[in-house]
Amino acid sequence: MALFKKNRQFNIKPKYQNDIDENQDRDMESKWQELKQSRTRKGSILTSPLYMVLFLIAVLVLWYFLSGYE
Repeated sequence: MALFKKNRQFNIKPKYQNDIDENQDRDMESKWQELKQSRTRKGSILTSPLYMVLFLIAVLVLWYFLSGYE
């Protein structure tokens, strides 16, 4: 049945591809790996644990002061 066919991937190379292209692909892959390893993620101040604790304390203090107006 046509419903159960799996998606297929084909690695098709053109006839005119040379060995030079393979070297360029390897070079590109090595550059990509270097870029992935050297890149560091910048942490946001909003998601830092210190900010979360300070925000929680501020909410609790605000809740305490506003509960006096009930």
